[in-house]
Amino acid sequence: MHNFSTDQPNRHQRYIVIGIATAVIYLGGISVFGPVLGLSMGVVSSALYFGFTRYLWKWEWLHDKGLVAVPNLNGTWEGHLYTSVDADLIPDEQIVDNGRQIEGLTKQETSIEINQTWDKIRVSLDGPESPSHSRAATILVKEKAWPTLSYNYWNDGSTTNEELDPHYGTAILEYDEREDKLEGKYYNRPDQRGTHGILELYRVN
Repeated sequence: MHNFSTDQPNRHQRYIVIGIATAVIYLGGISVFGPVLGLSMGVVSSALYFGFTRYLWKWEWLHDKGLVAVPNLNGTWEGHLYTSVDADLIPDEQIVDNGRQIEGLTKQETSIEINQTWDKIRVSLDGPESPSHSRAATILVKEKAWPTLSYNYWNDGSTTNEELDPHYGTAILEYDEREDKLEGKYYNRPDQRGTHGILELYRVN
């Protein structure tokens, strides 16, 4: 996983709170139990930091109270991508003909896996012909009606399609909490791939 940036206000103050809590727990423990062999402020601080960044930030109570605005996007998301690649260049078995269609784009099945903590994230897309993995990301929670996940990715290219070379790209996805859906556009670098499209994904677990 890699770090991600966000516009959530006072995000870094959480680390100050962890530091204060560390001091209170450490000094309180000494006053009650006396010096404990092997216990240090570093150990307490690390435990609190690990607990918050991995688990506590996901608590719905913290989100309901507005203490954490960054959405929890962990999980497997399945749905479709609509690509600008010419349909004649795509194998028939990879094309989805039913359901929603977008003019000028070809519909295919896809899925992504998101692993996220309080300050790190990794977005892995399992494309019809090649996988991609995020390299940098931003989660915005203030500018629009829905939180927005933007990330830059590296696509490994295809071992079966000689025209699908490794390339960089960018995806900008809005999160609809009511439908638990991610939807938005993606773009591949013009000098490497030059294609674009739309992603529409729903969380399945």
